[in-house]
Amino acid sequence: MTKTNSRLWSFIFSMYMKNPIINWTVLEKCKLIILLSSGMILSWIIWKLFVLLHPELWKYVNIRLIKIDMWVCSLTLTLLIFLMYLCHYHAHRIWIQKVIPIVTIYLFALILYHGSYMTGSLSPATAVGYISTVVIGLILFDRWLIYITLIPATLLLLITGYLSLKQYIPYAPVFNIAALKPSPAQHNFWVGSMVFFSVPILIGFFGLFEILLSQWREREYEIKRLSQLDFLTNLLNRRSINEALNTLQHDHTPQSYAIILLDVDHFKHINDQYGHHTGDQVLIAIAECLRQHSRQQDKIGRFGGEEFIVLLPQTSLRAARQVAERYRLALETLIISPSKHLHIQVSASFGVASCNEAEDSSQILTQADQALYLAKACGRNQVKSYTGDIQQFAHH
Repeated sequence: MTKTNSRLWSFIFSMYMKNPIINWTVLEKCKLIILLSSGMILSWIIWKLFVLLHPELWKYVNIRLIKIDMWVCSLTLTLLIFLMYLCHYHAHRIWIQKVIPIVTIYLFALILYHGSYMTGSLSPATAVGYISTVVIGLILFDRWLIYITLIPATLLLLITGYLSLKQYIPYAPVFNIAALKPSPAQHNFWVGSMVFFSVPILIGFFGLFEILLSQWREREYEIKRLSQLDFLTNLLNRRSINEALNTLQHDHTPQSYAIILLDVDHFKHINDQYGHHTGDQVLIAIAECLRQHSRQQDKIGRFGGEEFIVLLPQTSLRAARQVAERYRLALETLIISPSKHLHIQVSASFGVASCNEAEDSSQILTQADQALYLAKACGRNQVKSYTGDIQQFAHH
């Protein structure tokens, strides 16, 4: 019994966990609908018990119909419990996956229709239940499943309303309309009953809608975040770096900034000798090393292959060279161990450029790339900057 309860609570609270409701399987969504249906049936049972225990209210209701409907609600609740059992313990069966969603949706629509007819097809409780069902249903399930349920239910509701207005069938048969004077809408018992039926539906559906909306926003944020990151290193990708660089370049408050381009030395040799998986592990370790030795305002990205870039806001060329030298020393002493018996040491060449020497973002990238080329041409594992170093190299 304890194990069953823990599983049930695990399901109920899973809507607050990482897996968004929108990503649930159809049967998991059916469990949610069954819980909501059970809540509506329980609210009906509570209302009827309240009426039965207060004889002074019997004159306002059809007491014989209420007693009969108590049995109907009890049988419906038993059926819902059985459906929950099938969803939870027999979810692997193919026929369960095909049949249960249709049965659950139709039963839910039937429960709503039953409540709508009993309380009046034009009552506030009916409007609340109908609108909530349409909105949540279209979010959770395939549209075809909702439409094949919604269209017959809507037609049935309209026909019932028409027949009630023409007095072919009683309107809101659970109430004794004649006793609710001067009119149902002005009678405390009727108004209180409508509030009792509507508020739980509103709370349940608005709560669910809020959860769905929050999870939707979180997913949109996560998609946007992932679109900005390199899938391997979790650093900014090239597009994000270019956007950040353009933002710095067109900032309305002019500020000095610099960039560092670095390329891992002899990385092709690592891939050829140890394999691409090991090469990926090396890139991940280098990315983490750069993170640990960066300032909070710096933006680090993978520019492609074994090439990385760092944007340094409010940084002079001289300060940027010092940062690059700190990176170089950190990488030089870094020991990467992809496996227990394999230890790899790496180095990198660095090119530094400042916005003071460039007219736009593409030019500063070109200058940093030229400085990087110079660092490689001079023997690798060193830092070169565009001004000074490049001119001396060109002179030689």
